[in-house]
Amino acid sequence: MGLNGTMAETEIEIHTGLDTFVMLDTITGVSATKIGAIRVFCGTPVYMGLEALAQLGAFHIRHLTGFERHIFLLKIGICRIPPGKPLDGEFILSGNLLSRSKSAFCCGLKAEKNTDPVIEGEFFYAASDYGQQFERETLRGHYEKKFLCLLNDTQPD
Repeated sequence: MGLNGTMAETEIEIHTGLDTFVMLDTITGVSATKIGAIRVFCGTPVYMGLEALAQLGAFHIRHLTGFERHIFLLKIGICRIPPGKPLDGEFILSGNLLSRSKSAFCCGLKAEKNTDPVIEGEFFYAASDYGQQFERETLRGHYEKKFLCLLNDTQPD
């Protein structure tokens, strides 16, 4: 609260140290039940591999919902990650839709290198209607444009 009893506004800036926060290099294919992508990592911490998988699942669900709903990660269930070593090289990312309802989705996601699973887990997402906090006009177009650029292997303007 401010001194006069009103709520003080605070601006928060998040600096990831990355030029872009899209953690996928390209989407290689998408269907009603599957999605695939590629990501090249170079000395990258393992948690960024988890982020890439989370983004892959979210893009899949956005595609399935026609980009008409806001999608966010609820939790990661069963998960296997490598101990301590950074990620290096090209990774094939894949996702399978395991179950869904109108507002909840479960995806099995994995990152493989040379056909060996490196990271895999169950990722749980929720879908909510756009509203005041998540503006449809801004987010729908943003995610649809990113998805199409990744699918067509082009860079957005």
